[in-house]
Amino acid sequence: MTIRPDSLAAAHLLRHAVAIGSDGVQERIELGIAEETPLTLIFNEFHVYAVMMVTPLDLHDFVLGFVLTEKIIATPADLISCHIERHEDQLSAHIRIPGVDFSRLIRRGQRLLTGSSSCGLCGVTDLNEIATPGASLSAHSILVPAIRKALAALPELQVLNQKVHMVHAAAWAAPDGVIHYVREDVGRHNALDKLIGILSQSPRDPGRGFCLVTSRCSYDMVEKALTLGISTLVAISSPTDRAIQVARKADMTLIGNARPDRLAIFCGAHRLIKPEAVEMSA
Repeated sequence: MTIRPDSLAAAHLLRHAVAIGSDGVQERIELGIAEETPLTLIFNEFHVYAVMMVTPLDLHDFVLGFVLTEKIIATPADLISCHIERHEDQLSAHIRIPGVDFSRLIRRGQRLLTGSSSCGLCGVTDLNEIATPGASLSAHSILVPAIRKALAALPELQVLNQKVHMVHAAAWAAPDGVIHYVREDVGRHNALDKLIGILSQSPRDPGRGFCLVTSRCSYDMVEKALTLGISTLVAISSPTDRAIQVARKADMTLIGNARPDRLAIFCGAHRLIKPEAVEMSA
């Protein structure tokens, strides 16, 4: 797995609490708590597009993934620069993009609401602007045992979650089930944006492997994954009906309720080798 560039120190802190047991005995304990920090996205020095609530970890990956999945730029090379600044308890990302992309962004306007850590598309006024156009996804097959292998390995690779037990992860695994990238955030959409950011810079083909998310799978999670040509998406919870519809239309393989010993395939079973051991949803 690739080395994480940022320190975990900025992403969590220790807080004291009083625990009360079933016997009524009180105990003072110390718990790891994840940070949730506002990040203002400022384009070409003056246009404030959005304020997102994020875990301050892997922020350059987040910015790149965000501008790709929001269709602000078309390719990673279109991100000219990104500089992160901290001002007391908030952050700002100063992002430079080409003039043509910036002009299109200005016409789009601002998000109308602050994007909370649980929100992927809050404040977007036109869903057609961020909808992923139909594209040909990879037809490469994935071994069911490889998915099981990755699901079993993921908890140990969630280094922040081991400290705070409260953040989501998004991961990408190669066809053999070996996880190469993991990104974490208090927001499930943010974790996936971070993963897309780092994966978009990788020489690996996203469509040849598969993506894991430790969260529910709403349609915007599917849309984000499709942005990078991810052909197989595995979620530990069930997808929404709209997510299934979007995935089916794109010919994506969508798996939910994913555990090492049980999977539910909602669409795209043709990519899976020997899927007879898994539950096929109607």
